[in-house]
Amino acid sequence: MSELSISGIRTSADLRAAAAAPVEEDLDRSAFLKLFTAQLQNQNPLDPMKNEAFVAQLAQFSSLEATTKMSDSLDQFVSSQSGEKIMRGASLIGKSVFVTGATITQEGGKVKSGFANLTETADELTLSVIDAKTGQVVNSMDLGPQIAGEVSFAWNGANFEGEAAPAGEYFFSAQARKGENTRVVPVLGETKVKGVSWNDTLGQVLVEISDGQTLALSEVTRISE
Repeated sequence: MSELSISGIRTSADLRAAAAAPVEEDLDRSAFLKLFTAQLQNQNPLDPMKNEAFVAQLAQFSSLEATTKMSDSLDQFVSSQSGEKIMRGASLIGKSVFVTGATITQEGGKVKSGFANLTETADELTLSVIDAKTGQVVNSMDLGPQIAGEVSFAWNGANFEGEAAPAGEYFFSAQARKGENTRVVPVLGETKVKGVSWNDTLGQVLVEISDGQTLALSEVTRISE
């Protein structure tokens, strides 16, 4: 009769063999001390350990102990820092922040402000308000010539006809013209912070904004009530 073999099933013999297998462990300070004590107990009375070797092993143990304590202290420091940072980040929940490319919530005819970041002088700066759902431009503003730096603006909440734009999600887009060249300019829109979290890999606080995006706290350049 042929034997039936089922992949992924372990027999009692397999479990006993796994339990009897030696477990590899790092040599920690406890293991080092046990090894050192056993060495002293089993040394040859007629040829005991020389003072120099004894002192050298004690020095090794002291070095291991100091390194372990330093590692523990560093872990505690990192943990306290992450806790402190996330507590500071938690104070942002519910506040308005300005984020590049953020989708803003228009309640209907409300004034919404933002900033355009110009890296160089522009002969003309044009701002467009775009419906996030349809992609349609609902209003456009000519901000005229501008020097390099942050250019503040405010959208009055109206469309091209001067009527209040419907409640919904919108975002800003800006273009700068210099001579015959036109380039896209980053725009910071106002949004709300919904939550914060800590990312171990990045080692920094992440914030979640109203449109669901999650970004590093370092990307938030302006905060307001």
